[in-house]
Amino acid sequence: MINAARRRSLLVVSSLAIVVSNQALASGYEKATMWDAKYSALAGAATSSVGNSSAIFFNPAGLAFADSNDFSLHVSPTFSRIDSPANGSDTFTEGEDMFAMNGGFTGLYQLNEKFTLGYGIYGAGGSMSEYGDITTGMGSFAQTGDLSTTIKIIEAGLALAYRINKNWSVGGTYRLTYAMADINMASATGPGDAVGVNVQYEEMDDWNTFGVRLGAMFRSDNDRWGWGIDYRSEVEAEAEGEAALDVGGQNQYRGRDITAKTTLPFQISTGVDYQITDDVTLFGEVTYSNYSTNKSITFSSDDTNLPVNEVNQEWDDQYNYRVAVEYTGLEDWALRGGYIYTTSIVPEEYASPTFSTPSFAHTITFGAGRSFMNGKVDLDLAGEYNIVENDDVKGGAIVTDSGAVAPSGRYESKAYAVHMSLRYYY
Repeated sequence: MINAARRRSLLVVSSLAIVVSNQALASGYEKATMWDAKYSALAGAATSSVGNSSAIFFNPAGLAFADSNDFSLHVSPTFSRIDSPANGSDTFTEGEDMFAMNGGFTGLYQLNEKFTLGYGIYGAGGSMSEYGDITTGMGSFAQTGDLSTTIKIIEAGLALAYRINKNWSVGGTYRLTYAMADINMASATGPGDAVGVNVQYEEMDDWNTFGVRLGAMFRSDNDRWGWGIDYRSEVEAEAEGEAALDVGGQNQYRGRDITAKTTLPFQISTGVDYQITDDVTLFGEVTYSNYSTNKSITFSSDDTNLPVNEVNQEWDDQYNYRVAVEYTGLEDWALRGGYIYTTSIVPEEYASPTFSTPSFAHTITFGAGRSFMNGKVDLDLAGEYNIVENDDVKGGAIVTDSGAVAPSGRYESKAYAVHMSLRYYY
């Protein structure tokens, strides 16, 4: 049986993750690295140096520094798990091991000496979490099911870059974003919490038709160092789907409309790279995400009354600090490694068992790449390990309009990812 604190926490557990954009750890709607294997190995520090079709995502100004046209395929299988006090304050429940496939394709075409076109479709994020066999209620009114959240975000981009001179370029990407989510929630109600309740918000999706990236890049005369800056605009997300409710083993309704609203905040990244020897290059970058604009997620329906209409977030702004190194002293091979420190956006009092753990995150990255067919093909491979944990989260805040309370206790998230990119130059 689930007690009153558990009942309240479950109503917020899955709701918090309605339109996230990654395998979130401490990361809000962003993952610290994405699908490009080369730049994942470099801890995502690409803003100052990216000079191929992946610039459509990292910094569109980099398209103008490309040496030739290219077409690229990216694959990034990701494994993750979130553990938390999902059964109430000061308990500890291991979540299910989850698998998600990220990736995409990108392309670049040089229109002339000044203008370069970029295009692509790629995963911009997603999150999967699940706690199995959650039982609510008692006796004939009990229900057993999964507490789970599945989110996927896909982005299509069309970019144009302009080479101002030998050293400077600017660029912009038009972003078309699709987000979808399926959520299963469980709770108990009635005298002694005897009646089990299961709530499903299903097949929620949304197309956002306007978002941009704007960037600028500088490369030195000898190309031994560079600087870049990238801006991503805020996007208002509004996802529509269907709601269902089961109480005491009996269906109350199914197929009722639901709309969820939240904000993907604006983001700014700036970084530098410096070639200290002929074979060694250092990279550094800082990314700022304006998550303090995310005060709540709202839910509404024209067909029925929903159990939760608002989830209070009260998030903080986020910073990613990235450092990396690349070594090219081996014949035909480049070796890469990096580290990312990510600040927490979720205040401890607003903790959620299926969303970002309220603490800072550590990400370790590594990889290698080489060229084939006389430089016509690049193959890059990378791996990453992410961990964030907090053994004493205080919880306690009212996190929904229905009075749900964030559970206290131990929270831990881990994720592993493998990245592969195959790039063809023509």
